[in-house]
Amino acid sequence: MKRYWLVVLVMAVTCMVTSCGDYSEVEDLAVVVGMSMDEISNHHLRVTCDIMRSSESGSDSTSANQNQDMLVTGEGLSMASALENIQKKLDKRIYLSHNTLVVLSDRVISDRFASMLDELERNRELRLNQMLVVVRGDADRIWTISNRSETPLAITIRQAIQNWEACTDAFRAEQFRMLRDWNAPYGVAHLPWLDPQAANWVAGLAFVDPRGGIAWWSICPPRDNGALWLLGDTRNLVQKIVFQDPFRGKEGQVCIRWVHTHTSLGFRYHKNKLCVTVNWWGNGYIEAMSPGHVADRTTFKVLEDQAGRDIQRDIHQCITRMRSADVNLWRMSLYRTAPQLFRILERKDPSWWKTCDVSYVIHPHIVHSGLSTRSPG
Repeated sequence: MKRYWLVVLVMAVTCMVTSCGDYSEVEDLAVVVGMSMDEISNHHLRVTCDIMRSSESGSDSTSANQNQDMLVTGEGLSMASALENIQKKLDKRIYLSHNTLVVLSDRVISDRFASMLDELERNRELRLNQMLVVVRGDADRIWTISNRSETPLAITIRQAIQNWEACTDAFRAEQFRMLRDWNAPYGVAHLPWLDPQAANWVAGLAFVDPRGGIAWWSICPPRDNGALWLLGDTRNLVQKIVFQDPFRGKEGQVCIRWVHTHTSLGFRYHKNKLCVTVNWWGNGYIEAMSPGHVADRTTFKVLEDQAGRDIQRDIHQCITRMRSADVNLWRMSLYRTAPQLFRILERKDPSWWKTCDVSYVIHPHIVHSGLSTRSPG
């Protein structure tokens, strides 16, 4: 019996020792909550880490008005080597699992966006719900903002971005997740565009293609409707429509809340030229209408026709802007759909995506209440 209890005791002690073998105290970690990345001379990368101060690192003399984070910078040929150089400056182990924000300069995006994403995705310490944002010019300028709170600056910036959901549908439509964006029909990612001089740091959205082309999209004044339809699948978007009442012969205004919209692309090669078809459909309901108008069958038809025209106009304007900014809207989708045709076009004319024909098939469906449905076919 004594021998039995001795075996149990040995097993219990062994389990406790092995389970705590790689345990680290929080006080021994340099917890990174934000990072910025700039490309400097000789293709080197400058990484700045926003490290949260532990409670012990702030003495009683530390004022509440001082920043509650520590900024450490390192340089290297890659993110990994720059982080290694940052580690050499610290007496604590860098801990990346709590990182919440990655700020990229436009130069990093233009020159090494694909490789940068690859490093971020492959790093097992970094979590997938980091928010990626872009800054025009040097990304580390974002840390010069005075942070007079007990919250680290990276967390404050992320919260400021999320607060824009109440101001514009562009930030309400989708989460800023790169893998999801690349799977969208256009294969174009959208990142929050930060400006240290802008109100609450947010200037708009930056639409980025895999090769690093950037289209800057301002949210003040709001011009995001066309860009929103690029996202593929969106929910709870609000659109204001001005329509001509068929009975009263006067203008009216209506707010349509699109419960769900979907965008897809079709390709056809005809007479040695690519033809792209943008297919859009959406389910929506009338959220508000100006007084004196009746939402009957005829009015619904007028509203759907006007909504279709407005949506097609917005998409067309957006495509024109993206082309002028060298953002290729068709590359990834065509490559996934018809890789052989994609290779032929790339070989014949690398700028085929700027000159191909575009047509539209728009199917809005509007109902009076929030119980929006869509019939098959």
